[in-house]
Amino acid sequence: MYATWKLCWTNLKHKKVQNSFIAIIIMLAALLLSTAVSVLNNTNRMYESMHDQSHGAHQILRMENGIHDPIQVHNWWEKQKGVIVSDLMRYRYLSSMSHAGEEIPNVDLFMMDAPSGPFPVDRLQFVEGEEKSTPEEGSAWIPTSLAYPNDIHVGDPIEFKTDEGVIQLNVAAVVVDISYCSPFATSGRIWLNHQDYNKNMTTLPGDDKYMTGLRFDDYSQNRAYWERFEQSLGTPYLESVKDFESLSSYYMIANQVISFIMIFLAVVMISVALYTLGFTISDAILSSYRTIGIIKSVGLSSSRVIMAYVGQYTLLALVSVIPGILVSNILSGTIIANSMAYLNTGSSSMNGLYSVTGIWTGAAVVAVIFLSALLFSNKARSVEPAQAVRYGMSEKAYSQKSGGSGTWKRKLLQIGALPTSMIIGLRSVTKNIRGSLLIVLISALSTSVLVFGFLFVYSISSIHGTIAKWGYDSADLSVRIDNPAELTFEQLKEEVLSDPRVKNYSRYGDANAVLPMPQESGVEMKQDTMGILLTVADGNYDEIGYENVEGHNPVSDNEISVGVNVARTLGIKSGDSLDIYIEGEKHTLTVTGIYQAIANMSNTGRITADVIRKSNPDYGSAMNTTFVNLHEGTSVDQFVNELNQRYGSVIWIASQAALVDEVFSQAVTIIVLPMSVMALLFIVITFVIIYSICRINMKKESRTYGIYKSIGMTSRQIRLSETTGILVVSGIGALVGIPLGLVGLPPLLNFILADYGIVEVPLIMNGGGIALMIPLSIIAAGLGCWAASKSIQTTSPRLLTMD
Repeated sequence: MYATWKLCWTNLKHKKVQNSFIAIIIMLAALLLSTAVSVLNNTNRMYESMHDQSHGAHQILRMENGIHDPIQVHNWWEKQKGVIVSDLMRYRYLSSMSHAGEEIPNVDLFMMDAPSGPFPVDRLQFVEGEEKSTPEEGSAWIPTSLAYPNDIHVGDPIEFKTDEGVIQLNVAAVVVDISYCSPFATSGRIWLNHQDYNKNMTTLPGDDKYMTGLRFDDYSQNRAYWERFEQSLGTPYLESVKDFESLSSYYMIANQVISFIMIFLAVVMISVALYTLGFTISDAILSSYRTIGIIKSVGLSSSRVIMAYVGQYTLLALVSVIPGILVSNILSGTIIANSMAYLNTGSSSMNGLYSVTGIWTGAAVVAVIFLSALLFSNKARSVEPAQAVRYGMSEKAYSQKSGGSGTWKRKLLQIGALPTSMIIGLRSVTKNIRGSLLIVLISALSTSVLVFGFLFVYSISSIHGTIAKWGYDSADLSVRIDNPAELTFEQLKEEVLSDPRVKNYSRYGDANAVLPMPQESGVEMKQDTMGILLTVADGNYDEIGYENVEGHNPVSDNEISVGVNVARTLGIKSGDSLDIYIEGEKHTLTVTGIYQAIANMSNTGRITADVIRKSNPDYGSAMNTTFVNLHEGTSVDQFVNELNQRYGSVIWIASQAALVDEVFSQAVTIIVLPMSVMALLFIVITFVIIYSICRINMKKESRTYGIYKSIGMTSRQIRLSETTGILVVSGIGALVGIPLGLVGLPPLLNFILADYGIVEVPLIMNGGGIALMIPLSIIAAGLGCWAASKSIQTTSPRLLTMD
């Protein structure tokens, strides 16, 4: 045992630089894998912890169209054992909120008549302000999703525009409202005092709407409850239901995308690390062939020799994973803190969430290194003492070496047109085929990750250019009438929409709908009906930029286009007929197209306003938003400023770019850090691996370098020659990595986002940015080789030749 340990320690002691770089490779692999697993596990854990702490709703029922009696619905659920039911809460919709004189764009607000707390379901967690049973008169509680991005604090005045004027309130508290404060969502609940609600909301046109939340002791049993509930109604439930999957999806989507990409790349990095480990162990055995033969000849068994190498690299792994896990805790904590910021109450700490995950991940990495080292070092078993002492290698290898280089290598090195430095560099890379292949592999992987990472981040940061492919409109402007008493749609049409700069326009609204589920789908989904949100256009969908992945948008009153998840759930395609209940009325529509959409996980549909007008002729009066396209060459900002000066607070107008930035700016913030870290890690690992390979090769070729020096070559010339050869090989790898990054890795995003409603992730090619990514791995490879060749500079020709 002592002899094994001594051999292991000698290997560690005499090859400090090589072992250090192997340790760095293992550390980076552990860092990336641990970070990915921690982000994936602890995102769910943090959300579920807050959901339990808040008694979060599993389903939210909204009753807006008078189809069912809200009191009857609420009373039925209150009587059910195993279900906690919130109060029956009144609300009205508003779509305008201002803070510090600035309009907050793209918001859909539920103005809630706050019941007396604490709430039995969706209990509010107070971040700022005093916790009270209900807001005081003249004040409101707002969710973190509105407060954080708009820098709103307790005591700040806020304003809401209505058809009757402006409501002015002060912020009394900022709260975590678990069901309505997720990232990327545009809706939020504003909690009002009962008197304020009666004074400001009930005077508005229309009727009160009602909302109640359900929390099941066992959510998996919800279908049994719903079967009994719909039996008591005598009909399917035809109002809106928002289920747990939809409520939680926006909390999970960003981190799941990041985590799956990181796990995939971590597996790639670990595979490269293992290949490098195998290369290093094989080289160590070959370079110590005579020593191993002598050791075996004096009685040390092959198993003991093997365990010396296994012990060496297992010890390196144990030492390496510890800093990797510690750094991953910081990195994963930062990623989760950014993506789950709206759930942060200030008092809850995420420290300690990652330790168990890190320990298990580290243990897994060490186990893989142990098994790999055991496999690769098994080559020491074939060392024959007699051959080792006589030849310093196996007899077969000695014969091959004596035979000289292969024909193709000799022809390559006899190309007279190449400069001498190039020939010397190519000689080195062709002589060491395994090392060169590893350099090609790591350069290809590094380039593909850099190209893919840039492509992904650039596409998200420039999402306004592909917003139609994410399920939204791509119109230039969105115009909303906030005071119909002063400006009707007819007046807007005459005064604004007839402007010669306006190319086209369409009015926009929405409606809730219910789809009966086919029996086979109902059993699988554990529900008999499916609620979806409908986009309703009074105009042409194509003109305002809505796109489909299959078929076309609806144009008549018997057509519908559906989201990909609706089509997948119901098993329908373009041309099929579809039964649908819209505001309680049954319609049979023809599916004209299928589209992808990130909103509502693509559980959505598109119809024309004529469909609803069959049963509700006055529907158009509720459509107060108009999408507008301007003729090419018209300044959008100038047009917006003109309308703001002309109409002031009577209308609200915003450019499409501003609306997109409001929703997706956080996505860029969340994604940039982990993608940047992954890119940096692959650059570092490219440098480390190539440094290690070159150092091993240069040590073996020391006599050759001595000869080069003795015939007049300078150390700088030799180093440049070696670096040139590595740059050529790395360049070949980079050329392989370009199509892999552009074509091979993007389908990974399609796989991850398919459940969220995106089956073809829209990516934007940027040739200039991609071109800047390509040379990074080549530069890292060149620097690695140049750094490894430093020993040539400090060693005399006589000593190099003697080596």
